[in-house]
Amino acid sequence: MATYSHSRLNTFETCPLQYKYRYIDRIKPDIDTGIEAFMGSRVHEALEELYRRAKCCRIMTFDQLIIFYRKQWRKNWTDNVKIVKENITKQNYRRMGEKFLEDYYKRFKPFNEMKIIGLETQDRLTLPDGNQYHVRIDKLGCKGSTYFVCDYKTNAGMKDQSSADADRQLAMYSIWVKNKFSDAKKVILRWHMLAFDKEVESVRSDKSLVQLQNEIMKAIKKIESATEFKPNKTALCKWCGYQSICPHWKHLHKVEELEPEEFKKEDGVKLVNELVKLEELKKDTVAKIEHIKEQLFTYAKQLNIDIVFGSNHKATIKESESLKVPAKNSKERIALEKLIQKYNKWMEVSTLDSYAIKRIIKQDSWSKDLIAKARKLLKEETTQQVRIGKFKIN
Repeated sequence: MATYSHSRLNTFETCPLQYKYRYIDRIKPDIDTGIEAFMGSRVHEALEELYRRAKCCRIMTFDQLIIFYRKQWRKNWTDNVKIVKENITKQNYRRMGEKFLEDYYKRFKPFNEMKIIGLETQDRLTLPDGNQYHVRIDKLGCKGSTYFVCDYKTNAGMKDQSSADADRQLAMYSIWVKNKFSDAKKVILRWHMLAFDKEVESVRSDKSLVQLQNEIMKAIKKIESATEFKPNKTALCKWCGYQSICPHWKHLHKVEELEPEEFKKEDGVKLVNELVKLEELKKDTVAKIEHIKEQLFTYAKQLNIDIVFGSNHKATIKESESLKVPAKNSKERIALEKLIQKYNKWMEVSTLDSYAIKRIIKQDSWSKDLIAKARKLLKEETTQQVRIGKFKIN
């Protein structure tokens, strides 16, 4: 049996191919981490140190906390940390983390809001199917029989109540808490949204936790039975460390380091550029063709003719009136559907097949009353057609 985690499951759901590279093939990514995750890790380390000392009645000053944070930043920084967002430097991110710590420090000093049981806890939850689920809690505390599973979030987006109530990561951790601590009558899931200096909380019923556990096992089964792992292109691709081997991004990774002249000469780049030119030419040609057709219609109407002759070809001009079925979900469409169903004619038009209903009306197959009402809901459409054929003037 394998050990799964929130991160592992989330990776498969986000991009099955990334999952394969990371967890099956064990391929090392091209980048260590993104700057957002790097900053988040340093903030976590600082808050862990803050509470570790507080447990020993050694309250860090804010200056000491920032000194520790900056030391961890320098110690762990590498040039392989990826910065995706333009015009934001590593110094911007470092100061952002310091602001998160400052707000938290002011709000929770002297850090005795609960009895601390564990910091960055590492354990396993055994699922009914025998698999293990990794449990890592940033801060675990209690007040009497009420336990708190706390998670520090440095995300730029605020987690709302609905997303907190649907979150499965901390909810799975609460199952572990209830199994491990027999006095736990209530488990509160708490997210510290550090970018907003706010908290979001959620409490789950035993019934919902059983349902969640079943969903997790179902997700694991889907992973273990997977036979193909297709890439899934999303906004998160920017932070992926496997772009150099991913079918979606491999070519870009190959050519983006080329000098401008080499880039233009690269086979793939040349083919795409040529295709774009032809597509633009095609678009321009289509527009010109439509313009000439309009001129032909006008010319034919002025002379009251339906065939215009050229040197070796002729253009046959045809204009016809037809009925157009209203667009789906429009008021007219809904009214038309109800009308046909009321007269028990629905099966005759194959769930409002446009060709079927136009044929029926043209042939007067329905009652005059129904046809009259249906016509009011259908749109009259004038169709103009130009057909080119060969012709030689002797």
